[in-house]
Amino acid sequence: MEEKYKAVLKNAYLFQNISNKEYNTLIDCLSPQLKQFSKNETIFWIGDLIRHIGIILSGTAHANLEHINGNQTLISILSPMRVFGDILASTKTQQSPVTVCATSDVTAVFIEFNKICSMCATACTAHRVLLQNMLRYIGDKYFYTFDRINILREKSLRSKILAYLYALSSNGEVTTVKIPYSKTMLADYLLANRSAVSKELRKMELDGLITMNKREVELKLLINI
Repeated sequence: MEEKYKAVLKNAYLFQNISNKEYNTLIDCLSPQLKQFSKNETIFWIGDLIRHIGIILSGTAHANLEHINGNQTLISILSPMRVFGDILASTKTQQSPVTVCATSDVTAVFIEFNKICSMCATACTAHRVLLQNMLRYIGDKYFYTFDRINILREKSLRSKILAYLYALSSNGEVTTVKIPYSKTMLADYLLANRSAVSKELRKMELDGLITMNKREVELKLLINI
């Protein structure tokens, strides 16, 4: 792998607390494969066997659940430094329930899951740290999924939006947040119609709950949900 990509990969969460010297040795052990995808190209399909974890170096991708009628539900947005396929590769079947598609030109690396889980011959400290980071990352994903379930179980669209904004504010610790999604993607995240989300956000401004400046939202009234 080229040095410029190796330097970018070092910023991924999985390689935190690993020295540069240990990192270079670890990368040689893991032998990551660099792949590039064009916008709208499928990275992997539903039903594919996932034996590698992926890390986005540049670009963005979406993981979508596909329905029989052709509709899709946005499961997650993959941005630079996001790891994907880690949970799928660790399952018994290793079969993907989602399709991952590039939403821009994407550069990603793929590492064989077994190489991460199997200690190298020297049982180096860096490999143990890598495994610890992987477990923490998977744990964080669990809480991300739990947060989304809590948001989607709200009955009204306003309640879902408030619950989402409250989660973004670290449960009320800050009063100004930035929505990382476009309105279309936010609507997909909330399993709602885009026009309905836009209309509800305007109503919330009129009701004095929020003030919006593009994607930046000031919370006028924090509600414990």
